[in-house]
Amino acid sequence: MANNFSPVIENPVAYHNAVKSYIIANAQKTWRTKTDRAGEIESALTAGIIHNSHGSFMGYEDSFIGSMANSFYTWGKLSEKQCAAILKGIDAKAARKAEWADKEAALNASRTHLGEVGAKLTLTLTIGHIVVLDGAYGTSYIYIMEDADKNVVIYKGNSDAVAWTPEGTVRSKGDTLTITATVKDHGVRNGVKQTVIQRPKAVKQLVAA
Repeated sequence: MANNFSPVIENPVAYHNAVKSYIIANAQKTWRTKTDRAGEIESALTAGIIHNSHGSFMGYEDSFIGSMANSFYTWGKLSEKQCAAILKGIDAKAARKAEWADKEAALNASRTHLGEVGAKLTLTLTIGHIVVLDGAYGTSYIYIMEDADKNVVIYKGNSDAVAWTPEGTVRSKGDTLTITATVKDHGVRNGVKQTVIQRPKAVKQLVAA
């Protein structure tokens, strides 16, 4: 009579996890072959996964995409309705991005250089971005600003007229200032016309009686 031998499982937990991973991997493989735009869906699911600073898995976001990621990596698949909902979000995001790109292209086409090189202008500008530059001679700043018509004006330097408000506080993104300055250059960056200024000076505001 033949002897029947049962395999000895030294680590039942590890064995169970390995079997579970194998089942999930097979389910995911089947799901991918049957699901249209499966790659896009899986890429979208990554936004629902939480990782720590070392890149280790921590859990899922408390959101729709987080719950979808949890379902996919727990069961190895998503239902047709779940896939449709994710693709709807992907398509909506793509449509918004395309709309924004069209508006940005139209805006860039309307932007123009201000004044002539060497001319002195009075400008009212709003700060869009401030870039901090640390070099061998200390810290300097690049101010990326716009006038009321969205024309781009660039200033690189440490002028108090740009950096500080009349009240003595440091200016930041969104602040508006009125200055006189000399046009240093007319440039183009990433298809956007830019007016580079130098020697900015504050314009004193008249106080109404």
